Amino acid sequence: MPNWSEFYQQLQQRQSVSTYLIRYRDLTCLRVDEGYFLVIANDSLGGIGAKPLDSVQASPEIVGYFALRVPLIELLAVGALPFLIIDNLSVEANPYGAAILTEIRRVAATLGLEDAVHFNGSTEENVVVAQTGVGITVMGIVEALQLKERASRAGDLLVIAGLPKSAPHHDVNPRDREILSFQDLETLRAEPKVIDIVPVGSKGISHEVGELARSAKLRAQLDIDVGISLHASGGPSTCVVFSWRGLDVEELVSKIGAPLTVIGRLID
Repeated sequence: MPNWSEFYQQLQQRQSVSTYLIRYRDLTCLRVDEGYFLVIANDSLGGIGAKPLDSVQASPEIVGYFALRVPLIELLAVGALPFLIIDNLSVEANPYGAAILTEIRRVAATLGLEDAVHFNGSTEENVVVAQTGVGITVMGIVEALQLKERASRAGDLLVIAGLPKSAPHHDVNPRDREILSFQDLETLRAEPKVIDIVPVGSKGISHEVGELARSAKLRAQLDIDVGISLHASGGPSTCVVFSWRGLDVEELVSKIGAPLTVIGRLID
């Protein structure tokens, strides 16, 4: 368990506190006691929005939704409970920043987090901004066992929920049924046969499959023709890869709105 007095003294003396921190995939984790970790996820978005110099034109509501989506999914995928959302908006507060923030708060409310989550952030009021920029940090707390005991085994199937999509190659829209929804993610988390979940980002499915396999000290045996790109960007985590302890995923089809694709299995 961390000695917080020592932690504070090391910071006072400008010493490293890296021994208190662990990296779990894209999360930074700080042990708060024997049973829990503080977890931090973050993401950025730039050049997508309704400003004149944005490369991809999108409404501020779309910007807010997808800016929050990535770090929030990263926390929810490991079973963490969010309690703080920090929104750094490199745009003016009104009306543009306010529209982004309204959508961020709406998403939190949709997930039942409106009372549990505290919001903080800033906007750019000193200069005229011609291009959208957003940085989002989400903090939560997770049981230590969630990070340790959901270990995949040889024989578990590797399954993709959703399809990899990213702008400008795709029209990425929250209403797209081929994109994993927050409700789909909650359903996967509640399934006993779902062992581990890894969101897919810009590095593609193949990279995240490797991360999942490495964390279990196993290898991935992928099918030859899986019907989807394993290297295309998953953009704002439009899909996830998960390990499934079962012979097939037929029982999941009626529970998940997004498409399910078996791409292989884990082996020793």
